[in-house]
Amino acid sequence: NQSNAVKRKLQELRSASGNSMAIYGRKCEELHRAVVQATRAGKFRDRVVGPIGAHIKIASGKERFAELAEHVLGSGTLDRFIVTNDADRQFLMKLRREVGCGNRDCGVFQLQPSPRYNVPPPPADEIETVASVLNITEDIVFNCLVDNARIDQRALGVSKQSSEDALLVEDRHGRPSIRGGNIQNVYFLPSGDYWQVRNGTLSMFSNEKRFRKTIGIDKTAAIESAVQELQGLEIEIREKQAFESEVRNRHKEYKVKWNNANKENRMAKNQISHQQRIIDDLKADAEAAENIAFDTSDLEEDVTTAERAFEQLNQRQREVEGSLEELRPRVEEVRRHLDEITARNEKVLLDIAKAEKEFDSYTAGRAQREAVVEVKRAKLVQYEQRMEQWQTSLRAELDSVEDYKKKARLLSHKVQQEQNAKRSQNSGDGSSYNTTFVPATDEELERIEPVETDKEPSYYKTRIQRALDKIEKEKQRRKLNNIDPEVAFEKFARAKADLDSKLKKMQAIETNSAALITDMKMRRKMYKQFRKHISELTCLTFDRILNKKGSSGGLEFDHGNKTVNLIVQKDNRDQTTQTNDVKSLSGGERSFATLALLLALGESLETPFRVMDEFDVFLDPQTRKIALETMIGIAKEMEHRQFIFITPQDLSGLNADPRLKILQMRPPVRRQVVGGASQSTLN
Repeated sequence: NQSNAVKRKLQELRSASGNSMAIYGRKCEELHRAVVQATRAGKFRDRVVGPIGAHIKIASGKERFAELAEHVLGSGTLDRFIVTNDADRQFLMKLRREVGCGNRDCGVFQLQPSPRYNVPPPPADEIETVASVLNITEDIVFNCLVDNARIDQRALGVSKQSSEDALLVEDRHGRPSIRGGNIQNVYFLPSGDYWQVRNGTLSMFSNEKRFRKTIGIDKTAAIESAVQELQGLEIEIREKQAFESEVRNRHKEYKVKWNNANKENRMAKNQISHQQRIIDDLKADAEAAENIAFDTSDLEEDVTTAERAFEQLNQRQREVEGSLEELRPRVEEVRRHLDEITARNEKVLLDIAKAEKEFDSYTAGRAQREAVVEVKRAKLVQYEQRMEQWQTSLRAELDSVEDYKKKARLLSHKVQQEQNAKRSQNSGDGSSYNTTFVPATDEELERIEPVETDKEPSYYKTRIQRALDKIEKEKQRRKLNNIDPEVAFEKFARAKADLDSKLKKMQAIETNSAALITDMKMRRKMYKQFRKHISELTCLTFDRILNKKGSSGGLEFDHGNKTVNLIVQKDNRDQTTQTNDVKSLSGGERSFATLALLLALGESLETPFRVMDEFDVFLDPQTRKIALETMIGIAKEMEHRQFIFITPQDLSGLNADPRLKILQMRPPVRRQVVGGASQSTLN
């Protein structure tokens, strides 16, 4: 989401704005921790600043010159520390030795505290200097880089052409010079090449090294903007979370209402289903009632009784006509009763007519229904016969299934016994492999459950038939059709025992092979570690020997191509004198570098005897003296080695020492025999 994106952006800005100590090397990081601890303990007299690269950033808007400015500073500058007095320098050098820093790691600058230098700005708008590109808040770091790296005298340009157009001018004598008079070197993109003017001569130098990017960019404004954006998003997130909580509560209430409504709906559906079943039962009763014949005898008796009553009433009417007026109320009552009886009779007559019609219809369809019933009865008899056949077949199939299930359980029991025996054999507890089959009890067989599968029975039937065919073919091939089963079982047991023995041997071989492979990997890993250690030790010894002459260098070992490349820096304080081509060195420099290489390799090889013949014939007197003193000093340090140096040079300048023995050969005696060979000389 957007909040995580802003957090990642803020983290990237913070990680990019500051310089991690790890990019200057593990030794520099350890030394920085040691300096911090010593500072807290009060062991330094004054402040110790370092590494320098941790206090440098690229100014905003000048990021394109970041890698070029770092290239101009050099790789041996950013990891250095700054002290202000001799005592702090000595204690810092002690910390360097304790940490294990090499001669080229974690260097030290000593500088007197002073106000920030006032350096001139770049001489042209299109040109920057290293001092203008870097954002350095520490005054002592700025002054140190001005004194040691000349950041105010090294200009930076976009290209060679633009830098020459902006800075290259001619004096009144027509000789080229650099505008402003303060700039000494002009570096330009994209490769880090540079040009300079010395004594009226324009020189161009190319760069073969790749750029590094360890100096951070000043992103304080971007970090503040990202922090403000993150705070706004966090406020919005809290508001959204509160709204989300309210929505969740409302959702929970609606969900409860929805569940109650569903419950009521289910109850209503159940009631509807119950009423529907009652209606269906009533319809069934109605349909059954339609097929029942009505008995009208009771109704006929009622009709007869009513007729007799009607006649009696008529007769009585005739009898009481005389006294009608007297009996009129009673007559009216009887009349009303008669009307009711008449209405009932009419209804009964209608019901009788309807029943007669239904009876006629039933009588007419009775034959057809009886024919249908006969057909249904015949089909029922057929279904019963088929059912008996299916039951018989089902009982046979069930018996077959039980038989197959019993066989499968017996086979599973046997397989379990074999697996348990092999498991005990592989566990290494000394138990032997028993091939004797122990029959299972009925309870054990009942506990064995069949394995569920999604395959059809025909699949397994086909596999079984295929296995039986394969067994039959194998029997025919081996002519085992008429063999005794006991003999066959004995052969099977012997073959199985041989197979188990071979499998056990194969397992032992695989275990030994895995152990050998693991050991080989460990040996290769240790070999690579030893090789790396010897390479680093040889490189440090080579650099230490060159430092005695004021130079420095390193060795690049290519173990894949089995080659070694020498890197020699004539002046260990000027990186521009570094070269990878030994052929560009003078004869004395090349001889001294070769001598340093041989001594470094000899120290790594640990040979007990080292003999060097005429190693100083191409050296100048000063270099020869340094070489002799270096070799004699190394020989004295290594008392467990014996050095033999053979040279035609004069060794009278060496100081006598009990461990130094000089053997000087006598001049050869040349005798001339009369008439023999003689040496001629030219005057």
